[in-house]
Amino acid sequence: MDAGTSGAIDGRAKRWEDHRPTLLRAATEYALDTGVSSLTLRPLAQAIGTSITSLIRQFGSKDELVQEICRDLQTRMVIALHDRWRATSGDPAEALRALWGMWLTPEYMRQFAFLFELYGLALRDPERYEWFANSVVEEWMEPFEQALLANGHSRAHARDLTTLVLGIVRGLHLDLAATNDLDRVNSAFEFALDSLAPAWATPGDDR
Repeated sequence: MDAGTSGAIDGRAKRWEDHRPTLLRAATEYALDTGVSSLTLRPLAQAIGTSITSLIRQFGSKDELVQEICRDLQTRMVIALHDRWRATSGDPAEALRALWGMWLTPEYMRQFAFLFELYGLALRDPERYEWFANSVVEEWMEPFEQALLANGHSRAHARDLTTLVLGIVRGLHLDLAATNDLDRVNSAFEFALDSLAPAWATPGDDR
């Protein structure tokens, strides 16, 4: 490597030092396109105009970067969940309809594909991806549970209902990713919401 090339790389690294959020967002966009398994630091650095040294300095290893990306995606999804819940005045069915419509956009479909790939990797290597298995459940459940508790449901009922709703949403998204049959999946989603109407309306007994 000649001095000119070295200087250019050092300059790029310096440019990113104080822009970690911007660097993370650029890395996230790249990772959403390539997926987890195909993600390597050197091509990533070249694609987003930084150096592999800068990536390692900011995020450490590939696994640590994937954790950061996943945490950022989940944080944005949870914020969106809170926003939709407030916008619908705490109506669970309407909040979920609003979220479902948002999650069907191309941007969110990419994010779900990324998360589904991590699910598969976590099944194959549970120790390496233990952080994902924990966060993808608890971090998503908390806002749903809290909203249901605020609506007067018992803690046990809120947890059961939240677990069921997340299972339905993720299962239907996985179906859609595999089949691209939007009409059938949307119909099933509406059927699920209608079927859950009694559970939304009536707080459950503590068990």
